[in-house]
Amino acid sequence: MRAVSVLVIAATFLIAGCLDEVTKPVDDAIEAPTSLLAGPSLWRDPQNAPHPAFGFATLSAPPVGANVPKYWQPIPEVELPKVIKGISHVARSPDEVRSGAGIALFGSLAIVPGYGNPSAILDISDPANPTLLSTFESQLGSHRGVTLIPYPDGRLVTVISTGSGLDIWDLTDPLVPKPLTPISIGSHKVGVVPGTPIIYNARSGGGGAGTGATPETATGVTEIFDLTDPENPVRLPDFKNGYSCHHVYFWNDVESTKFRGICAGSQFAQIWDTADPRTPTVLVSVPIFHGESGTPSTSLPGAPWAHYAGLSIDGNILLVGDESGGGSAPPGCVAGSDSPLGWTGTPVGALWFYDVSNPEDTKALGYFSPLNDPRVKAAPDTSCTAHHGRLVPAEGRDMVAMSFYGAGVLLIDFTDIEAGILPTLVDQYADGSDTWETWYYNGYLFTGDLARGLDVIEFEG
Repeated sequence: MRAVSVLVIAATFLIAGCLDEVTKPVDDAIEAPTSLLAGPSLWRDPQNAPHPAFGFATLSAPPVGANVPKYWQPIPEVELPKVIKGISHVARSPDEVRSGAGIALFGSLAIVPGYGNPSAILDISDPANPTLLSTFESQLGSHRGVTLIPYPDGRLVTVISTGSGLDIWDLTDPLVPKPLTPISIGSHKVGVVPGTPIIYNARSGGGGAGTGATPETATGVTEIFDLTDPENPVRLPDFKNGYSCHHVYFWNDVESTKFRGICAGSQFAQIWDTADPRTPTVLVSVPIFHGESGTPSTSLPGAPWAHYAGLSIDGNILLVGDESGGGSAPPGCVAGSDSPLGWTGTPVGALWFYDVSNPEDTKALGYFSPLNDPRVKAAPDTSCTAHHGRLVPAEGRDMVAMSFYGAGVLLIDFTDIEAGILPTLVDQYADGSDTWETWYYNGYLFTGDLARGLDVIEFEG
């Protein structure tokens, strides 16, 4: 059943600026076109719900109005089974799409970063037959991680992270991508506040003051840019959150007026208040992966980064993915690890869960590891760590589809974890996989896979 969201039509802002490292003031706001703003939601999706500060369209809240562009139309909806029992493969991208270091979806388009290969724009209007529309090369460095911004005037812009900065392309005509001036800045990943032109840069530096830094002493920052005019991005004041995040995710609930950013860091995962996406504030810093203060994850060997951090649909559970080893090789998905604090006794490379219903009293609830289930297989000589995932709106259940590199896509049920029951595996898809990122969209899963490009997966009842 489709949930209807509040249609928020808000003014956007026209801002002058430049690409240097100096923060520029924001000009007075003026009313922007409203012809292609977000319409009703296709499903309950706080990960993509439009922020009312702008109300731009998103994946799950496509635009309404006259003359909606062809490629902005959503794919046909496939109803989820009442009881999801498995997942199965539907289709793979054409052979020309050699690598997928992430994925971003909007309308009938999928953008697949190339990670050293050309990045691809695919037509997914028929999920059983993805077709290649065009490719484009990075202006800065290897593409990894991607965002999309659909403007009310019909422009479509992508911002893609590279080691050397943020690459910006105009994809309004997906057959002829046009480069815009990139932003030269240290970057690992980039996140866009859903329904806005506001992007957050993730440098992947952990605690800015060094290993073991506390939230009170760490000096890292998160850079924020306003791309209201994508040809002239404006750097807003840096967010001094203490941690240069490995990645940034977002969660919006218009009805409850809760707007959150989630920072996947090394010692801590942070939850931010993003009611004003230009000036976020830190709500809570949650120590990972032990759930106890004084036990930062950097005490463990193998660079145990949190690469994914998100909230459940109701916002009460924090999910944190342990990308132990940096995702490049084992020791992910092993039984445990020695550390200066002793034997951890829990798997490395797992997906962790925390009760954050009361930010003043967060609690570790448990974890899911591929070791929990003997059915899970992983490609040899690949990493097996929790990387990127998305919530699945299963009726009466809490589910997440998580990419586990060499273990492919794991569909995980964490419905009863608050009752002390550990998450369970529903099913796995892996076929020589090295899966970087998985998105849910209108009854399907779409992946960006380092070994396979893009895969389309469906649900079984």
